[in-house]
Amino acid sequence: MSRARQPPLVTGISPNEGTSWTKVTIRGENLGTGPADLIGLSICGHNCLLTAEWMSASKIVCRVGPAKDDKGEIIVTTKSGGHGTSTVSFKLLKAEKIGILDQSAVWVDEMNYYDMRTDRNKGISPLSLRPSNPLGIDVDNFDQLRQAASNLKKQATTKNEGSLAYVKGGLSTFFEAQDALAGASDTADTLFQEVLGRKDKADSTRNALNVLQRFKFLFNLPLNIERNIQKGDYDVVINDYEKAKSLFGNTEVPVFKKVYAEVETRIGALRSLLLDKLLETPSTLHDQKRYIRYLSDLHAPGDPAWQCISAQHKWILGLMQNCREEFINDPRGESALGAIALDLDGDTRASALGRIRDTASLKRGVSLRSQRPNTWDHEAPQQVQFVEKLSDVVIGQLPNFWKLWISYVNGSLFSETGEKSGQVEKSKKNARQRQNDFKKMIEEVTHRLVKLVRGALLPSTLTEPELKLYGGWERKSGLTGPWLTQVIHTVRIIFEALVALEIPNDLLQVIQDLLLELRHNCLLVTLQHTKEDVRSLADKEDWVVDNEGVTSLPARFEQHACCFWFPTLLSRPLTCVSVCAWCIDSMSVDLVSPDLFSGVQEDFCPTPEQRLLIILSNCQHLEKHTFLNLAEHFERHGFTGTDKITQVSVQAVKELDESLFDNYIERKSDPIVGSLEPGIYAGYFDWRDCSTPTGVRNYLKEALVNIITVHAEVFTVCKELVPRVLTRIVDGVAEEMSRLMQCVSSFSKNGAIQVLYVPFPVCFRLFLPSLLSSAG
Repeated sequence: MSRARQPPLVTGISPNEGTSWTKVTIRGENLGTGPADLIGLSICGHNCLLTAEWMSASKIVCRVGPAKDDKGEIIVTTKSGGHGTSTVSFKLLKAEKIGILDQSAVWVDEMNYYDMRTDRNKGISPLSLRPSNPLGIDVDNFDQLRQAASNLKKQATTKNEGSLAYVKGGLSTFFEAQDALAGASDTADTLFQEVLGRKDKADSTRNALNVLQRFKFLFNLPLNIERNIQKGDYDVVINDYEKAKSLFGNTEVPVFKKVYAEVETRIGALRSLLLDKLLETPSTLHDQKRYIRYLSDLHAPGDPAWQCISAQHKWILGLMQNCREEFINDPRGESALGAIALDLDGDTRASALGRIRDTASLKRGVSLRSQRPNTWDHEAPQQVQFVEKLSDVVIGQLPNFWKLWISYVNGSLFSETGEKSGQVEKSKKNARQRQNDFKKMIEEVTHRLVKLVRGALLPSTLTEPELKLYGGWERKSGLTGPWLTQVIHTVRIIFEALVALEIPNDLLQVIQDLLLELRHNCLLVTLQHTKEDVRSLADKEDWVVDNEGVTSLPARFEQHACCFWFPTLLSRPLTCVSVCAWCIDSMSVDLVSPDLFSGVQEDFCPTPEQRLLIILSNCQHLEKHTFLNLAEHFERHGFTGTDKITQVSVQAVKELDESLFDNYIERKSDPIVGSLEPGIYAGYFDWRDCSTPTGVRNYLKEALVNIITVHAEVFTVCKELVPRVLTRIVDGVAEEMSRLMQCVSSFSKNGAIQVLYVPFPVCFRLFLPSLLSSAG
């Protein structure tokens, strides 16, 4: 068996009060399984089942009938649950009493009017206006129906005759009443004309006030627009304008058209004001985007975003050019451009370059530049300060310029209203058409930057017309290597900042070329200064040798190379091949003339020949130790190409060594060799007629003593030079003796014996055949 359902329970009714025939919604539980299951519904004791509409087991909709009770329960009866209960009640309100002559804004049922005589509602049934039985008889069969029809004809005839007689009898009365009513109407018009006039004026005034009250938004809009513009509440102005445009944009009412025309005039002035603010410089990226959005929402003519981009482009170029003119015209370089530089958020700052450096140092974990002293601005050359200021302009303004273009391309400059009106798609289409124009703008900025830097540092790379625009630094002194390195560092930071903005590389190629030429120029200047510094090392030579026969000059040369020009050369390894050769060549001018060296110690003053030996010893030390140490230092710091650099440097030292060695040999060997021939033929000596030799002749003793003297001198300075020097001197003496022996046509026996005393085996070997043949 199925489980018995619970009786209906009414838990709510909405509304809970009302007059008869009010539509109510009844809610509760177990209100039936369907329309057929609902068999009873009463509200305040009145059966409302005929108007009930079953919606669900928890909802029924019906109309309240004219119940007798003012307040009562809602009872639902179903087949499945039986007679129900209610936890709520409904209050029946009585209808307002409206008489026949009372005015009402709603329809009054004439079947139930209020009778003023009895002070109660009197219901008149429609059936009461006609006879209840017009036939006059009960119709049971056809004969009765025929008799009833006859009776109806008689009644109609009697009624028509009675009505006509009534009209004929009261015709005079009717005309009298008509005349009376006409007179009464004229009298009423006379009496109430003034009253009715005041009433019309009051109605007109009331209607005007109603119109003003209803449309006060439009009438107050011009004044509100002016006030909000002065306060800077442009968003409120735009919202009010959009609302007025949607309501009164196409109105034909003259008053509304006049007021709306004034509104359009104020909005036109606002467009001009916003456009002026947009094109005003300097301005932040946030303000530019805001003004562009305002102008787009106000449907400004043209393309405000592109106008702003063009204005910013011209302003950046002007800033860069003014920076150059400030430094050219102001000898102190106190430019006012630093005061107007703005960062991306619109805040003023001392240097955008400094912020870029700080950020980069945090990312890399190192400092890009050491802390500057307070006197840096006064110590730095004008060209260096100019490049710094120029970098502030570029780094401070070009990112804003680039980001404004990116926002213009992707349509993020417009509000939701602009997106709905299709301005975003229009902006993207315009951006695609103007890509080449913007690319030319970026190229113009980068080329202007490069030419300004070239004019300050590399004027020889510019043409004559370009020098007039970007040059003018002839009165400024040239830069040294460290300052050129600082400039390269600054330009590299500019390049890295622009690369971080994802600007295409082809637009930044000119900056890369500039960096390459600046490095090359820095290298040349550094080498030139290095050459001069190496020359100046000669003034510091003290000619005091150590145990190895080397002075302090090679060590100073090595220290100078590692500390001063090595960091610069590190960026250009291919050019470093000729560095040491160049420096050594610059030294050779003074080394060939050792008398130019000034001695530091007064107690020690070496002879020129001793200085040559000391220099030769230093050259050997350079070749065997110094250059190897430099190559090892280069390799330790990741420098490539050291083998070729060492090879070229050693070759240059060897050439210098040979030149100095030949100079020394010439100084030492020529006196010895030159004394041989006079010594041989002293006293009219003749090889064909000479006495028997008793010992070595004096010229040979003198030559040997001179050679021993050279040996002692060389041995005192550098032992390693002894074999090399003596070999050359002995070879020279041997060659001279060989030449002299070749000049003798014949030898006597004593002359041949005299030759055998010459302590030079080479000479003996060379001229032994000629000696034997001449001796017979």
